[in-house]
Amino acid sequence: MTYLPPPINFQARCLSSLELSGMAVAWQETLRGTLGVTRGPEAMVMANDPESVALLFALSCSPNPLIILPVDSRAWRTSPCLPLGTTLILPPRLQGLAADAKLAGLDATVLPQPDPGEGASDPAFMSLPGFVLFTSGSTGPPRPVFRSTRSILDAASTLAMAARIPAGAGVIGAVPLSGGFGLIHALMLSTALGAPLGLLERFDLSALLTLFASRKYDYWAGTPVMANILGRCPLPGAHPAPEMCVIAGRLPASVCRAFEARFGVPLRQTYGTTESGPVTVDTGPPSLVRSQSAGRPLPGVSVRIGDDPRAPVPAGEPGRIWLSTPLYMDGYGFPPAVEPAKSVDGWHETKDTGYLDDAGYLMHAGRVDDCVRTRAGYLVNPGDVAAAIEEHAGVKDAAVVPLDTHTGPVLGALVEATPELDATELRNYLSRTLPPWAQPRVLEITRELPRLAAGRTDRMACVEILTRSLAPTDT
Repeated sequence: MTYLPPPINFQARCLSSLELSGMAVAWQETLRGTLGVTRGPEAMVMANDPESVALLFALSCSPNPLIILPVDSRAWRTSPCLPLGTTLILPPRLQGLAADAKLAGLDATVLPQPDPGEGASDPAFMSLPGFVLFTSGSTGPPRPVFRSTRSILDAASTLAMAARIPAGAGVIGAVPLSGGFGLIHALMLSTALGAPLGLLERFDLSALLTLFASRKYDYWAGTPVMANILGRCPLPGAHPAPEMCVIAGRLPASVCRAFEARFGVPLRQTYGTTESGPVTVDTGPPSLVRSQSAGRPLPGVSVRIGDDPRAPVPAGEPGRIWLSTPLYMDGYGFPPAVEPAKSVDGWHETKDTGYLDDAGYLMHAGRVDDCVRTRAGYLVNPGDVAAAIEEHAGVKDAAVVPLDTHTGPVLGALVEATPELDATELRNYLSRTLPPWAQPRVLEITRELPRLAAGRTDRMACVEILTRSLAPTDT
């Protein structure tokens, strides 16, 4: 199958697939002259802009795997470190990152403005062995994940088939393309569909609403924070939105209700990992969507719950999430030094907990290592506590994390809320909605949660903030 760059709508500019292919081919010729045909490790910074998309397609013809880095160079401190001597190839728009590359031990090559010609008749796009992506870094340094090109393209095609997205249907790219979620749910999905990509450089409410209103797009993948803002922003009456609005992450019921009331379409959860790509998505008819479930497994993917996948627990009983998929990563690390993925009879362990209901829908509860067993013996899931907090009308988002004390772990909650809400009011509310053993020991109100470059909550930063608020006797 031939893969070409998708047409892109970016900042009121429309670039055709032919234009982007011409840019990619021109840069291929430049790189052959600069670096030669046989090259060492290669990396690029994947920004949400047409130049980066064209560069990715140019490098997708290389015989080497491609390391994809985010724009924020702070996230380049990975474990293990980026290989010494890696060439970081930068388009003109990102040439300012050359100094950061040098500090990171990378050899930066800044490309000139492309001079697109007629292009090659068969550029062999997407023929490289694979991509190195990175875990979120929310609980430690980002970890490199090597996935074959075939697995990523097949994940996008499987998603399109399961969601019944017709060929040529428009896709909105509002999340970072440097992460596995944005790469598959936006760029690779539009590539597989041969569909226009409405690309946002970063989340911009007005720009996103403009794309919604154009009615040219059938699929949008976003985050719970984006969905919350969209549901709360002042709008006169109803507003159009894509038929498929897919959110990666747990959705409070209040956010789901507000979004559907405003846009007339339900929010659909998806669950996946950098290692696996999408695992579950709610692809049911709008009237049957369960916005607070993560949907059913995609075709070819299986999910089990429990301590051992060979002895899964019954439906409705919570436990660790295990998955089996032919599209799983090759392993952790930078090729050729890749640590093969471990499995139990073909089942891969995740760091997440949840349960399957009788209909096979996955309810994602949170991370295994976040659960806290109280001194009274109760096991408390921070995801359940966060869901209760987010039901309060004044709460925008909440991070509930375990905090270490000399008597064992306790729960802390950092809550992003409106200025009118104070901690006392929120504690009074939680006393009526949560049992005593699930009450956070520490609760702080903030105007904005600390976030990573990709927009996810920086859980390590939340732990640091809340630990400072522990009583001296706890520390």
